[in-house]
Amino acid sequence: MKLSRLWPVVLATALIGISACGESVNDPGPPAPAGQRMKPLVEQFKDAKARAKSDFERSAFDHAIATGKIDYAAYEESFSRYRQCVTDAGVTETYTKLSNGIYRVDSEPGGGDPQAYLKITGDCADSTGLARLEALYRTQVDNPDLLADPRLVVVRCLIKAGLVSPDYTTDKLNTFLDSDDLSAAGDFDPMNAEAQKCLTAGGIAIDTGAGPTSGG
Repeated sequence: MKLSRLWPVVLATALIGISACGESVNDPGPPAPAGQRMKPLVEQFKDAKARAKSDFERSAFDHAIATGKIDYAAYEESFSRYRQCVTDAGVTETYTKLSNGIYRVDSEPGGGDPQAYLKITGDCADSTGLARLEALYRTQVDNPDLLADPRLVVVRCLIKAGLVSPDYTTDKLNTFLDSDDLSAAGDFDPMNAEAQKCLTAGGIAIDTGAGPTSGG
């Protein structure tokens, strides 16, 4: 079973559901009320700094507060620290840089305990600052309108990319994500590079079946 994870935009903590057919979906959580928007980015940077766990992370957010944006170099550094942390903990992962600059993380824990894997990687993302820096960097890059509902971010991206019809809705996306077999659901190919970019923009990671399955 392959686990895929991204750090969700709103909570900056991972929520991963694993279907019986070997798909994994990193879910951004319940939708926000229609039309609701996030706080201005600088306010979010200030909130994140208050939860920072290191001088490096506090410095990155100080710079973001002063300039109005997170430097990509700060995200890269946090990711490098995360990789070292999980490596030191004996976790093996693969990393793919997506077109928006965000790294997708995949792991095949084999006979190990998936919950133990999530605990180790979650702790590493928290201690290195990756959870907060990635979530807010992704908001900065992929959600300039600061839409509070990450699924709406995905839908707008899919429509702009021509992967779905202009009347595609968040309800249709919800139904698609709830499908037992996403690869056969028919809305769009979730492994298409542009689709992956759109899903990532909303904090959703999907893997449609590489690696052993748990049934289904």
